[in-house]
Amino acid sequence: MLFGPYSINSVDLYITRISAGVYVLSRDGKTASYVGRSDTDVGSRIKESSREGYGYTTFWFEYASSSRDAFLKECEYYHKYNPPDNINHPAVPFGTNWRCPVIGCPWS
Repeated sequence: MLFGPYSINSVDLYITRISAGVYVLSRDGKTASYVGRSDTDVGSRIKESSREGYGYTTFWFEYASSSRDAFLKECEYYHKYNPPDNINHPAVPFGTNWRCPVIGCPWS
């Protein structure tokens, strides 16, 4: 379950531990513009993504129990929200053969 929405300037206030996780970034606080993940530190990754100059103002996040869990959740949110700023399907981490959990996806 995603927590938020929160202001992009309050990442450190709401993400209180270093953990794998997934996130959704938005320009208007209502619709998903980008879906991403971190295999190690979701808070740092949100801050990094927000500095890339796309005008994100809001984020949602969810901790993950592992990098595999983060990947699976990222795939699910990617397909659920179809965010315009995601050019490609979520990448499989190097050295793994994980598949997308969404039925009908070419990456499943």
